[in-house]
Amino acid sequence: MLKRFAAVTAALCLTLSTLTASAGAASCFPRYTGSSGSIAAALESLGADSSYANRTKIAAANGISGYRGTAGQNTRMLELLKTGALIDPSAPETSDSRFFPAYTGSSPSIAAALSAVGAQSSFSYRGEIAAANGISGYSGTAAQNTALLELLRQGALLKPGSSAAPAPSGGLTGANLSRVSFIRQDKNTCKATAAAMAVNVLLGWSRYSTVDMIYSGVLCRSLEGELYTGSDGNTYRTTYKTDGYVGSLSELKGAVDAALSSGLPIVAAVNSAASHHHWVVVVGRDSGGDYLIVDPARSGSGSMADQVRSMTSAGYSFGLADYAQPHYGYISFQRR
Repeated sequence: MLKRFAAVTAALCLTLSTLTASAGAASCFPRYTGSSGSIAAALESLGADSSYANRTKIAAANGISGYRGTAGQNTRMLELLKTGALIDPSAPETSDSRFFPAYTGSSPSIAAALSAVGAQSSFSYRGEIAAANGISGYSGTAAQNTALLELLRQGALLKPGSSAAPAPSGGLTGANLSRVSFIRQDKNTCKATAAAMAVNVLLGWSRYSTVDMIYSGVLCRSLEGELYTGSDGNTYRTTYKTDGYVGSLSELKGAVDAALSSGLPIVAAVNSAASHHHWVVVVGRDSGGDYLIVDPARSGSGSMADQVRSMTSAGYSFGLADYAQPHYGYISFQRR
């Protein structure tokens, strides 16, 4: 679970390094696209100081304590650098009101740390903070609180009601959207069709069809825990929050923003005046901050990239509206 939260942290830094640094936090190094397995060589190729002393500072800024230049520590920094998520401690700091001020104290308590930066620290408010940062089902566990504290230390903890800055599609979505065929749904198969397209984006080719996502007549079989090997060679685990899952709007938006920041597709529940129960694939955000979607109900063919349009222009809002209480489901993917 901590790996999942670490991925969220890295994804936030990747988005912010392109657009704006978080409050009190340093920007990230440019993304390393070379093939060297050496962190020193990778830093040098970007024009950065690769000395042991500076690598020690970089490690500390990225939560790697007690740096000794071990293979594990260097590999971790190289992984962050390859995703554009390695914090540069020498970069100038800027301010962004969407984030809590960075916590510089030593307390291991997220409640104490929030109080120290002048924020509310109640359990209910921490739940709102968690949802805004893509951590669903907050119950105050040690892992959840540690993830929040790590974000707060980096100045990358979003305030409730905020969202990460708009960013174009990147990662696997940006690489594979034009390689994967658009699939038009049959009647009542929108979720299964959207799920098939989303998984195909991870893989980088049109491997799955709507029928592959249907089991024993169920319109979309549960994909919870399913593992897929992405076109980047990494393994991704599926989170299936649908069917009778109620959730909340803040949780759904947090999950969508976390997915997009990681360059991954996400299947989301939406509604419109024409359909109170529908599912689409969210693939990015436009320059105005509007979500970009691929709608399986849309007529057309070609690649998924040919079918991208804004959620607003399609007339959709998040959530299923055909229940007494709105349901905010989604199908997302996390790198293992």
